[in-house]
Amino acid sequence: MTIWTPVLDRSKPLYLAIADAIARDVEGGTLSQGARLPPQRELAWKLGVTLGTVTRAYKEAEERGLLAGEVGRGSYIRRPRERAPIPPTQTEQDGIIDLSHAIAPPVVTAEEFDAAMLAVMRDPNKLNLLDYAPPEGFPQHRAMAADWLKRSGIEVSDQHVFISAGAHLGLVTVLQAIAAPGESIMAEEVNYALLPRTFENAMLNTVPIAMDDDGLIPEALDKAARETKARFLYLVPSLQNPTTNTMSRRRRDAIVSVARARDITIIEDDIFRLVDERMQPPTFYALAPERTYHVTSLSKALAPGLRVGIIATPPGQERILRTFMRSMASRNVGLSGELARFWIESDMVSAILTRARNELAARRATFIEVFKDSNFRCEVAAPFAWLELPQPWTSGRFAGAMAARQVRVTPGTSFHLVPGRQSRHIRVCFGGPKASHQARRGFEIIRELMNSEPEEDFTPVA
Repeated sequence: MTIWTPVLDRSKPLYLAIADAIARDVEGGTLSQGARLPPQRELAWKLGVTLGTVTRAYKEAEERGLLAGEVGRGSYIRRPRERAPIPPTQTEQDGIIDLSHAIAPPVVTAEEFDAAMLAVMRDPNKLNLLDYAPPEGFPQHRAMAADWLKRSGIEVSDQHVFISAGAHLGLVTVLQAIAAPGESIMAEEVNYALLPRTFENAMLNTVPIAMDDDGLIPEALDKAARETKARFLYLVPSLQNPTTNTMSRRRRDAIVSVARARDITIIEDDIFRLVDERMQPPTFYALAPERTYHVTSLSKALAPGLRVGIIATPPGQERILRTFMRSMASRNVGLSGELARFWIESDMVSAILTRARNELAARRATFIEVFKDSNFRCEVAAPFAWLELPQPWTSGRFAGAMAARQVRVTPGTSFHLVPGRQSRHIRVCFGGPKASHQARRGFEIIRELMNSEPEEDFTPVA
């Protein structure tokens, strides 16, 4: 039997303090594999705690995989199962600076992750997470999502909230639920890079709508709706991807007026709204809830791997969406939802969100410093910039040359809904690199290439 007396953190429940001490001493080597812990009664006497406290502590440690108990022989430190560590990301392995993904910077701490995981481990109903969630999501997750939506100024009943495995799959499910193959859908002419393929997969015809510095032009929307009979409109009103524009209240009101006059259903993709801590105009869901599907997620604001999408439906549209949530297999993974629920209900999410905003702000300031002599759009709080290239660069050629330099950016042609439209812009995202100095280095490589001439394409011959 190992002579072991743990040092306890008595600021927490004693059974947890004992279990944490076991974990700490296993990791530190004080307790080795196969070591037998003191009998529960003996340890209780040493620590001045009840026998029930030690029994509960040993059970907690056993649930964490630290102990193995044998009747008549006591409790032993379990041999850790040999397993490969979680692999690094592909970009880390290849030494790539990824400025192509509009994601939150890596600000979640190990302590915040562990706290959420421990909360899941202690829940007596945790095995329910291995079952299918209801199509609309677990009730607790829908309540969590409704609470999250309040940060966007949306007051909505849980019954109108659905949980999906990310915002994109939520958007796909909404399209399948409300639009028939062959119908037309309108969208800003410069838009989300995956949108053309998304509409194509839904067998919808894309109608690009002209834009100005405040986003989609209402008069162009009205004309397109009249001429094409399109019944649907997709837009990104806050920190629009890729132009970074946040649409004004006046412009939103004008679009709502057209939508009501032409009986247009609005799909509002608002995934970047909470990246900006400033007061913003109301969402389209708040302005026109009777005709708006509001789609958002936690990944852009907190962590990209947290695949928790949120859909708020117009009243009376719950049944049809529930049917397609089931058939599209777009329901959320329960474990991701539980991580998010712990952070939101404990309000740990506020600290994470603040750090993410601050880190993006610092990287945005670096971008502006590096490109102070260039033309770009990068509105306050934007997690990316829309950078104009000098002549004679085109966006595709530039992005290819950057890839050869181990830096990823997205060419502007990817964002044009009009086929064949050329572009001299690239989108440069801030959140992908693990560290801010990597982001700066990526910006500097872009600037160096912009200041050089494109190499001539030729094939050498003998």
